[in-house]
Amino acid sequence: MKKTFSRTLCLILIVIMVVPMFSSCKKDGAMDGIYRLGDYRITEAEYIYLTGMFKKRVMVSIDPSLTDEDLSSELDNGSTIADYIEATYRAGFDQTVLALLYSQSMFDKLGLQLSSEDEAKIKQAAYYVATSCAYDYTGVASVDQFNALASNYGFDYNTLISVYTKQYKESMVRNHILGESYEKITEYQKRDYYEDNYLRYQTIIINTVYKEHVDSNGEVSMLPLSEDEKKEKERLVEELKELLIKKNMDYNYILLKDKLDWSYEELWEYYDEDNRENGHYPYGCYDTSKPSLAQLQSNNVLSAAFGLKEGEVQSVIAKRYFEVGGSFENANGETTTINPGDYFEYGTVFVKRLPLDALAYTRDENKDFFGSFELNVADYVYYQALMEHENSLSYSTEVSEKKGDYTFANIRANELDFYYIN
Repeated sequence: MKKTFSRTLCLILIVIMVVPMFSSCKKDGAMDGIYRLGDYRITEAEYIYLTGMFKKRVMVSIDPSLTDEDLSSELDNGSTIADYIEATYRAGFDQTVLALLYSQSMFDKLGLQLSSEDEAKIKQAAYYVATSCAYDYTGVASVDQFNALASNYGFDYNTLISVYTKQYKESMVRNHILGESYEKITEYQKRDYYEDNYLRYQTIIINTVYKEHVDSNGEVSMLPLSEDEKKEKERLVEELKELLIKKNMDYNYILLKDKLDWSYEELWEYYDEDNRENGHYPYGCYDTSKPSLAQLQSNNVLSAAFGLKEGEVQSVIAKRYFEVGGSFENANGETTTINPGDYFEYGTVFVKRLPLDALAYTRDENKDFFGSFELNVADYVYYQALMEHENSLSYSTEVSEKKGDYTFANIRANELDFYYIN
C-alpha cells in the first residue's frame, strides 16, 4: 500500500453527524445486546452489521480499492490506516448508533406506527438485497445462500430486517420533527446552529516560490519567481509580520511605508494573490468552530483561525496539495518534482479571525462554505430533540462490556451488500 495514504487521509471529509453525548452506564457482559435503553436494544449482530457498513463507507471514501488487508499498512507516523479510522471515527460512530437506539424509544413516545405497507416494504427491501447478494456471489438467489455468506461477517438475513426496521422508524421520527422537506425547521434554529458551529477568517496569501501564468489558450502553468521577485516577496512577508502580528511601528518599513495605516482588509485587497486574480471570498472564509484533532493537524490555516481571538492575526506556511503530481523549474533551472499526494510549501498565509456576520449562510457568494448547511441544521435540530427525549426518561443507556471487542479492526468491512445500500 502506498504511503501517500498518510496524506490522503488528512484530506478526507467524512461527515460524522454532530450527535448528542447520550448518558450511559456499564453493565456486565451477560446483557443481551450491545446497547439497551429500557426495552429497546441494539443487538450484537446489528452492531456488527452497522460497524461493517460504516467501515466500508470510510474505506471507499479514502480509496475505493482499499481492502481489509490494506488497513494494516503503516502511515508515516508509525500507526496504521486501521488505527487512524478507529481514532478518528469510533466515538462519532458509536453516538450515531445510540441515536438510532433513542429514536426507537421516541418513535413509541410520539405514537408513531408502522403500517402493514411499511412492514411489507421493509421486508421486500431486505429480501431483494439478500437474494441479489447471494446470486452475485453464488449464482443462487436464496436467503439460505445469503445467510451462509453473511455468517462470515457476523450477521444474517434477520439482521437486515431488524436494522432496516430501526432505520425506517428513525426516518419517520426525523420527518415528524423536521418535516419531510425540513419545513418545520425555524429561522431561529438555523441562526442558532450557524452561530454555534462556524468561525470566520480572512487570509492574505503571499507566494514566495512561483507565480501562475495563464497562456493565450487558458492553460495554467507555474513559473518560478526570479531572484529579485523572490527577495521582494520575502521582504513583504517580513514586513507584514512586523505590522500585523507584532504591531511594530518602529520597524524599517520599505514596501509598506505608505500603507501603515491601512486596515487588514485593505492589505488583503491589495496583496492577496487569490483575491487579485480570482476575486475570491470578499467576506472571508467560513469553517467549523468545532474541528476534530485530525482537521487541526491536517489544516494549518483552520488550526490558526481556531486558536485566534477575533481581530488577531497569525501567519502559517502556505501549502498546496497535489492530487495528481506535477513539476516546475526554479530560477536556477533546477526541476522539482511533486508526487501525487504531496504537499508543496510555497509561501506564507496570514490568517485573521473575523467576527461572524449575520445570515452569511444565505448569501450566494458564500455557497462554497454552506453547501450542506440545510442538512447539518436538520441533524442538529433532530439530535437536540433526542437529547430532550433522553432527559425526559427515568433510565439511561446500558452498555455491554462485550462492546470492547468490536473495533473497526476486528469487524470486517461489509463487502457483501454495501453497494446495494449505497
